[in-house]
Amino acid sequence: MKRIISGVIGALVVAGAGVGLWLFLDSAASAATVGKTKISASQVAGSVSAVLSERKTVSTSGMQLGVGAALAAQELDLYIISALYADTAASQNISVTQTQIDAEAASILKQAGSAAALKSFEVSREIAAKDFPLFVKTYLLNQDLTALVIKKGTASASAASAVGLLVSAQGSKEGVKVDKKFGTWDAINLAVVAPTGSTPTAGN
Repeated sequence: MKRIISGVIGALVVAGAGVGLWLFLDSAASAATVGKTKISASQVAGSVSAVLSERKTVSTSGMQLGVGAALAAQELDLYIISALYADTAASQNISVTQTQIDAEAASILKQAGSAAALKSFEVSREIAAKDFPLFVKTYLLNQDLTALVIKKGTASASAASAVGLLVSAQGSKEGVKVDKKFGTWDAINLAVVAPTGSTPTAGN
């Protein structure tokens, strides 16, 4: 199943150490903004809490799992990237329906083989179950944008890069700002770079 989705959101990097107390004490603050879209620290905190809880439900042996500030950056990534993909798609008159999202989620579950296998995938990719529909929506938008650039003459082998350029341009147009507590925004690689000192940790 990783082959199906692994290339969807290249910005989802894993890095990691203890959940920062500031994340919960300052949850009403803005973690980031994408143009006029505000991503609150409470949204990120909710995803972090869910991810940590869901890790307890599967074997994490061999997984590289983020913690602390690095995990928060990871979760913030999904919110930022999903917003950028949605806005990029909208600028090209592309949208997806809830029916499409539900159908794709069902297809992914079928290919995973079981709910347990899907849960293991989600945990390995630091995706909270509540955020999986957002992940699937972004995947579908990526597929549609890929089809668009190919239709316009981009070679299939270069389509991912072309879509990345579209999303990057949208980010530059709107402006992406990240609270320094979460790290910094890497506009080239489309990723939140966690504060210095965060490193990956292997699951047990």
